[in-house]
Amino acid sequence: MKRQWFIAGIATTIVMGMATGCSSGNSTSNSNNGTQTPTGSQGSAASDAKDTFSMSFIDDGHGFDPGLFSWEMYQDGVGIFEGLVHTGPNGKPTAGIATSWESSKNNTVWTFHLRKDAKFTNGDPVTAQSFVYAMQRAVSPTLSVATKAASVPLGDVPILNMMDVRTGAKPASALGVKAPDDYTVEITLDRPDANMLQDICLPTSDWMVPLDQKVVENMKPSDWTNPSKIVSDGPYMLKTYKAATEGTLVPNPNYYTKVTMKKINLFYGNSQTLDQLVAFKNGSLDAGLIQPEQVAAAQNDSSLKSQLNMWDTSAQYSYVPLPSKNTALQNKNIRLAFEMAIDKNAICQGVLKGTASPAYGYFTPNWLDPWMADNKVDYNVDKAKQLLANAGYPDGKGFPTVIILVGSTTDHVAEAIQQMWEQNLGVKVQLQAEEWGQFVTDMKKQLPANEVGWLNSSTNAKYPQQMLPTTPSSWLINHTDLAKGYMNPSAYSGWLKIDNNQDLDAAKKENQEYPIFQQNLPKDYLDTLNLGVEAYQKQDDSLMKQYFTQMEQNAYTIPIYTPKQPILLRKDVQGYYPNKFLLIDPPVWLNYITKSN
Repeated sequence: MKRQWFIAGIATTIVMGMATGCSSGNSTSNSNNGTQTPTGSQGSAASDAKDTFSMSFIDDGHGFDPGLFSWEMYQDGVGIFEGLVHTGPNGKPTAGIATSWESSKNNTVWTFHLRKDAKFTNGDPVTAQSFVYAMQRAVSPTLSVATKAASVPLGDVPILNMMDVRTGAKPASALGVKAPDDYTVEITLDRPDANMLQDICLPTSDWMVPLDQKVVENMKPSDWTNPSKIVSDGPYMLKTYKAATEGTLVPNPNYYTKVTMKKINLFYGNSQTLDQLVAFKNGSLDAGLIQPEQVAAAQNDSSLKSQLNMWDTSAQYSYVPLPSKNTALQNKNIRLAFEMAIDKNAICQGVLKGTASPAYGYFTPNWLDPWMADNKVDYNVDKAKQLLANAGYPDGKGFPTVIILVGSTTDHVAEAIQQMWEQNLGVKVQLQAEEWGQFVTDMKKQLPANEVGWLNSSTNAKYPQQMLPTTPSSWLINHTDLAKGYMNPSAYSGWLKIDNNQDLDAAKKENQEYPIFQQNLPKDYLDTLNLGVEAYQKQDDSLMKQYFTQMEQNAYTIPIYTPKQPILLRKDVQGYYPNKFLLIDPPVWLNYITKSN
């Protein structure tokens, strides 16, 4: 299973359930629905404390090591640690530990000049070597093996030799991160990247923070859940922590500028264990992420309505064709008919209670890339019927049974689409809503000739420049779920045998899989992919837009919606700028948050 699907699994769960984390403890029950609201050591009536801010966050108990993938890594990134730059109030990169920077003419070498008054929580200075050590450690092939944890996501910042270091082909010293002196960090990329600063600000780059080497080298993996052992450099430091329950942040006494709050309370829990609407109403939370079904109650409450925000996220809920012995979905007009038969506005406003907006690109949410809407595929039942009739299926007669495969046992969006396709196109539609493990198995199965199908494929979008294919082979190997449904049916079993072969290493598997794709995908699909590669190689924004537009107009995927998060925020809170690149829309930087008197 590719990493794409690890991320997609998270996205699907949170998008559909708006879940936030793991089970919660140290709480009292809510007699109305059995959920719990935060009480105890952190107190209640958060809105009355002008120097305290309380919110929920995702937590999985894996620890606050920024060099390993965990939900705590995202907590690190909002102010426990501080990197070279971070997101500013206007959404653009702003100075962090680096106060200035410059790049070479071709944007392959970036030089950052560090502030000299930055210190870790133990008083040690933050130097350029702190960054070099931390990045080499995160990319090391041994860190995740030694700790049995997932390695950090790489690739959003194209550092020279990064993948070779990760695989062990080159030593850590070959990584394109150097310290010419104590307060200069030089990062060399493997390709030009004019958007380097915004790439560093993405949540997936939260591992690019400094570490105090002499401290970290003496830490055990379990120490990363022990606040007394963790040394960080951000405005806040971890004071208390109980996995999957709660944590407390207090100011770093050595931070180089003023820290805005005396205490940050973090509560962990999902929609079944932490009712954030109740917690917000009783004063336990200053910011509360509520469920779609609770939006109406908030809107009907005059005091809550003025504090309700509907913030965008980067998750995209889409459908892609399943492998089948029937090639009907390789017909562009049939795919367009299925997309035109979906009323995306009705889904967003009705099924999802206004907690989503229509999506028009698999990788590209409208709030980030509004140009995608210029070429959108509109809801048009009459045209959809005509396209299907022109393809030889008037009123859906003779069309194979349509399967919708989704990775959760409850999916009201899929249920609505099932009804729309049956009513608008006259086709027979069967919904398969499955537990995640069965879903992962079934999405590789080739459907018989009397069936075609669509697979729910959710993803977290990034800047469009980062979603361009670098080479046809790497894109096809890393995005097999977007391509395998277009493969010549007779070649699919051969590809699947190679893909399932556990004895092949990644390089050998890629060398055997790519020729099968190359020889058995439709020419128009490969031509579009090559357009994306050209846009990447030339770093040409015009070609980039052509590529994504062509993907959209050919309906290679059916993007359906981008979720919005309904979040209650107290009127006296200022400086909460949501990070739209994380599903729960946490603040981009905790040290922007203040409260009015």
